[in-house]
Amino acid sequence: MSSTAGQVISCKAAVAWEAGKPLVIEEVEVAPPQAMEVRLKILFTSLCHTDVYFWEAKGQTPMFPRIFGHEAGGIVESVGEGVTDLEPGDHVLPVFTGECKECRHCKSEESNMCDLLRINTDRGVMLNDGKSRFSVRGQPIYHFVGTSTFSEYTVVHSGCVAKINPAAPLDKVCVLSCGISTGLGATLNVAKPKKGSSVAIFGLGAVGLAAAEGARIAGASRIIGVDLNSNRFEEAKKFGVTEFVNPKDYNKPVQEVIAEMTDGGVDRSVECTGSINAMISAFECVHDGWGVAVLVGVPNRDDSFKTHPMNFLNEKTLKGTFFGNYKPRSDLPSVVEKYMNKELELEKFITHEVPFSEINKAFEYMLSGAGLRQPCLVTTQETEQSNQRSFRKGAKVRLRQKQKKMSSTAGQVISCKAAVAWEAGKPLVIEEVEVAPPQAMEVRLKILFTSLCHTDVYFWEAKSVGEGVTDLKPGDHVLPVFTGECKECRHCKSEESNMCDLLRINTDRGVMLNDGKSRFSVRGQPIYHFVGTSTFSEYTVVHVGCVAKINPAAPLDKVCVLSCGISTGLGATLNVAKPKKGSSVAIFGLGAVGLAAAEGARIAGASRIIGVDLNSNRFEEAKKFGVTEFVNPKDYNKPVQEVIAEMTGGGVDRSVECTGSINAMISAFECVHDGWGVAVLVGVPNKDDSFKTHPMNVLNEKTLKGTFFGNYKPRSDLPSVVEKYMNKELELEKFITHEVPFSEINKAFEYMLSGAGLRFSNYFVMSKPKNTFQENLFIEVRNRIIGGSDSVQVTRTREIDCICKSKAEQKEP
Repeated sequence: MSSTAGQVISCKAAVAWEAGKPLVIEEVEVAPPQAMEVRLKILFTSLCHTDVYFWEAKGQTPMFPRIFGHEAGGIVESVGEGVTDLEPGDHVLPVFTGECKECRHCKSEESNMCDLLRINTDRGVMLNDGKSRFSVRGQPIYHFVGTSTFSEYTVVHSGCVAKINPAAPLDKVCVLSCGISTGLGATLNVAKPKKGSSVAIFGLGAVGLAAAEGARIAGASRIIGVDLNSNRFEEAKKFGVTEFVNPKDYNKPVQEVIAEMTDGGVDRSVECTGSINAMISAFECVHDGWGVAVLVGVPNRDDSFKTHPMNFLNEKTLKGTFFGNYKPRSDLPSVVEKYMNKELELEKFITHEVPFSEINKAFEYMLSGAGLRQPCLVTTQETEQSNQRSFRKGAKVRLRQKQKKMSSTAGQVISCKAAVAWEAGKPLVIEEVEVAPPQAMEVRLKILFTSLCHTDVYFWEAKSVGEGVTDLKPGDHVLPVFTGECKECRHCKSEESNMCDLLRINTDRGVMLNDGKSRFSVRGQPIYHFVGTSTFSEYTVVHVGCVAKINPAAPLDKVCVLSCGISTGLGATLNVAKPKKGSSVAIFGLGAVGLAAAEGARIAGASRIIGVDLNSNRFEEAKKFGVTEFVNPKDYNKPVQEVIAEMTGGGVDRSVECTGSINAMISAFECVHDGWGVAVLVGVPNKDDSFKTHPMNVLNEKTLKGTFFGNYKPRSDLPSVVEKYMNKELELEKFITHEVPFSEINKAFEYMLSGAGLRFSNYFVMSKPKNTFQENLFIEVRNRIIGGSDSVQVTRTREIDCICKSKAEQKEP
């Protein structure tokens, strides 16, 4: 090859002169490489559906004449000026996307979407000078995705060339230039199934089979193949597929079929079809709490991904991938080594081989589906191998109560004051209620401080322990929580979920789990519980699994706010979004939950925290929580996601949505940066809402997650959040703005409904403490019997906007 450096080379190439017409083998002239380019001798190339798609030119900008091809293996013939890491004779794989190693994406550990060399199907010339390196009888011929491997020689930018082990057989590893790596990486790099997990693969073409191969390598125990062509099922077993589903065989959505097969859903799914229905099914078939769906297939330009946002809030994750998240130059050599080490089998991906002179036969195979999988290997050398709901108004209200002695009431009915809602939307009535003793796996608590939350308003509008309780005793300081942790179910045992099967929030259940009865009564009439807690009472009975035992030195009038919204917002940032130090974060909605999310970003070290709210009065106050910039969507005549993208050079690194507005949810997702952006949904939507976005937003390597209670497990994790406050890492005092006595609890509802403050705290006070016990939300746990294992019950709230404090006289128990 050395004698041709710097000269024009004449060689054979398959030229597409018109859309959909057979390729013509032509004698083409290939010019020498210019600065940062290399000229390659192509020995083997593979036909991909992308070549066929653009050759047919259905729905894209037609660009002809053109030389297609982008999966290949070859040898460097010569290099242009400035190329230092390649030399003639190197064995390489040209790739349709590149790695300049200088841009933000290339320097990021989270992205492979190079700013300079990202795929551009509409560019048919070289970057260096805007000209083609191919010509036929003096007529320029367009390049295709920077590779054009249907030619014996081609010129490629050096950033799109991966140097590989020269011992690797190019007729096998050439298929790694596109689809096989895309599917393999979608599973190994993005879905990341654990050993023994379940994985659903949608589409059993080459990319889908590569995704299944990745699941096999990862050690998945169940790999469910989903395809409309049942003929593919038997062959797919070679790639580790264990079960098969043809959606045409059922009269229900395939996601429901898979959920039934897998007791709630698969752990991971990978969609490899490009069908919008398959994308939606792949997402909706994963298990709540830990399920991850990865989109791979390229959709139609008019497609819209639609799903109910509660699917995200049930802690499912939606991700997209581009080329399996592999950086071409840095990562492809290691994939080749997987093949060399016999971890990855490539031979089974190849079903047909044709000589270069018969390349149109490869197109016929692809179009007819004659093979289960194509790559169809072509040997080029015959002699060689937006309705925006107002952001929620925060209200925190502290309620005060009188202290009662605890020791003598174990096992007895307690009479105490409670705020009872007798009718929807009518003022609460302070009543004398009877609180029955706790039954098995329940605890009775003395409430000293409670907080009013939007969830209380939402549903208002429409000293002892029980048998089996072993980890709580009378006198313990605790936080009751609307959701629980039984420590026995799959969710509680999972490191990825906090959505306890037994004690997940149920707003329609007004009784205790143990016997289906209420522990409250007024003049003999049972009173319903609310989300398993009912803290608008001096005493309440709660399932033991919904009670977090905390440091007794913690002031309960401050840490009581951690039972719902503050932990939800804080955890959404720290546990789910996980911004890095110096990153940018957008917070949608500056109520209590949003401010807690901002506080999390401040703790994490974010350098830019952009607050987004429809109420500009909240902006000044939000600075106390680390917010550095403010955006009111009403001030612009363009979507707020576009405003944020312009402010941040392409989008924020992380966003947290805390409003429940479907438009805010969509904006929060679309405003994050491609390649590494993560959006987290927190706010509870309306039941008829539908989340809609173009699937390319996902495929551009953005991630969309939801969170429930900030992904905190109540009993295991809340004590450590309390310690953050005790260690002065977390400031809770600034979340409290109003205090009202328990007798005036309806005033707290008025504050909440009017939005009179950014946050309010409803303060329940009866009398001043007279001893060393702090005036805390000291939730007293009283006796009954101890023994057996723990369990749980409770629910979920939307936003904690009021703090309720009860100061009480208290003697040491």
